[in-house]
Amino acid sequence: MNNISYFRYITGESKIHNMNSKMKILWFLLCILNICLIRDNISLATFSLFILYIIFSTKINPSCYIKNVFVLLPVYVLLFVFLYLIGLKLYLCLLIIMKVIYIVLLFLILTFTTSLSEIAWGFECLFEKLKKVGIPITKIALRIAFGIKFLSMLFEQIKTIRKSMAYRGVPYKKGIISSFTKMLIPSVRLSYNLSKRTIVAMKLRFYGYSKKRTNYHDNKKTAFDKALIVCNVIYIYVIIWLGWLK
Repeated sequence: MNNISYFRYITGESKIHNMNSKMKILWFLLCILNICLIRDNISLATFSLFILYIIFSTKINPSCYIKNVFVLLPVYVLLFVFLYLIGLKLYLCLLIIMKVIYIVLLFLILTFTTSLSEIAWGFECLFEKLKKVGIPITKIALRIAFGIKFLSMLFEQIKTIRKSMAYRGVPYKKGIISSFTKMLIPSVRLSYNLSKRTIVAMKLRFYGYSKKRTNYHDNKKTAFDKALIVCNVIYIYVIIWLGWLK
């Protein structure tokens, strides 16, 4: 468990790492749209193969993805029980859970292969035109980056507190709910305090005072980036034809 990166950037030189930030965010949003539209087994199986290809293309150990997905296992179970109790069919419940897992995997691919500054930069560049109608895209992109940072810090703090409990001989495996509460509340408090320090540091550096931001490093658009976008657009048409029009 000590070697797992929870929703944090992992350095690498894969094609996914070197994608243009703007194109990667667009690809991520198109994939989310694909997942929401899927309603047939053929499209689900095809998308599964596509996700596996992307995971292996990142050149990151697949166990990192598997362990991060299983961290949220209680959420999947609770969601499945809730969906089943409100009267949805078993197949539909399983399909929704699969979609949630795919969204988590996409989020892991994005956070593992993209730094927080690049994520914020990609969102800002992609929706730059909305600034003309008064929408504060820069602040929204920054809050998205901080939300991801808070999530990763939260898991890291839980890991640190679990170690501290083990060193002191506290049996955190007995009474799972009470032990989880003991770890979660301090973790949220510590993560929140760290986030406040980061905000103060950015204010001291006069973040946001310049009307036009610059980026230290920006990957160029490649044929691979454009191919992924085109494939996702084509896949949207395929999903609509197979799952909605037939």
